[in-house]
Amino acid sequence: MDSFSESNTDNSHINITDFQALEIFAESKIYPAKTILLREGEIAKKIFLIKYGCVRAWLNHDGVEVSLQFFFEGEMVTSFESFMHKKAGLINIETIESS
Repeated sequence: MDSFSESNTDNSHINITDFQALEIFAESKIYPAKTILLREGEIAKKIFLIKYGCVRAWLNHDGVEVSLQFFFEGEMVTSFESFMHKKAGLINIETIESS
């Protein structure tokens, strides 16, 4: 699916120069569509820089998946509250697009 680099800008979007600079410190991986990058209840240990594809953040509300936000090329995604405070996250983060 998507090609990511795991690792500030407005609304999580990164310009190409900053993205390339961050890639030096990151591990590049490709994930197929429907891959869960972070599960509700887990502590976020990675920040994903989206190089290609699309990712969504969602939560489970009484068995129904509720999409909260979509992320695209040049954006960062994680559960920042979980990542910064080392607490279990409330959201799921999943790849949704093949490339």
